[in-house]
Amino acid sequence: MRAVFFINLIAIVTLAGALGRMYEGAPLPWTTHDVVVMPPAETSALATPQVQAEVPASPAPDARGSLRILTEGDYPPFNYRGPDGRLTGFDIELARALCERMKRDCRFETHGWASLVSLLQRGQGDAVVASMLIPSPAREALSRGEGIIFTQRYYSTPGHFAARKSGVSVAASAASLAGKRIAVQSGSIHEAFLKQHFPGVVIIGAASLDEAEKALTEARVDMLFADRNALLRWLKDGHEASCCQMVGVDYSNPEFFGAGVGIALRASDKGLRDEFDIALRALLDDGTYAAISRRYFGQNIR
Repeated sequence: MRAVFFINLIAIVTLAGALGRMYEGAPLPWTTHDVVVMPPAETSALATPQVQAEVPASPAPDARGSLRILTEGDYPPFNYRGPDGRLTGFDIELARALCERMKRDCRFETHGWASLVSLLQRGQGDAVVASMLIPSPAREALSRGEGIIFTQRYYSTPGHFAARKSGVSVAASAASLAGKRIAVQSGSIHEAFLKQHFPGVVIIGAASLDEAEKALTEARVDMLFADRNALLRWLKDGHEASCCQMVGVDYSNPEFFGAGVGIALRASDKGLRDEFDIALRALLDDGTYAAISRRYFGQNIR
């Protein structure tokens, strides 16, 4: 039954390939297409996935085989469905650019976050591109992560300060911030970092990052400390950019903020891991990575 399903799926995709696919008003320049696959039913190994009729781009003439890229599809701005229902986001654009560089025809499948690693381990995907933290001794990012390897990081996740433009202009040292009221999400790694490295500040806990951001916007605190990428997105797309700004430097202590985000693969696929790493280096060198990053965050987040 599974073989019949895949034969039918291939036939459908082949017929759909005659249709043009458009991306932001221009033909998509790389050879990928998106397939929405619902998480497999626990009670039936033959559950049929729902496939969205999106038209694949024609494979490159010298394509060396297709790859199944697993992602979540529900984590904006990294991987999510746009208003038109199409899969997009920083992770997705970067993955498509990597596939183009590798001359691979890539198909994206969306699944629940908790199932991504097990699907990869079972061979139901070739790589996970879903903002997955690279495990480190101080911050194990995966449970059930046996037999999984990662590429080099494709973006970092440091902590950073933000402040009102009329307030604190620099976060230079723990001494310079002594007595300042700092908003932070309660129970977060960012709160733990403040307690250890900025003992003189007055920590104002918030139930969520949104609440911490609101406290800064309303001038109820002097500064905010949070994930740099979340702050960049907040300031880039919202009206808050008129009131607030990033200040100081990135805090990249791996004990708190990990080793960054990478692409997950099976441990047996070291050759594919190296292929991704080489392609990523090429995108960094030719400016493609920086251009994708600026579209979503206003700066390079590598």
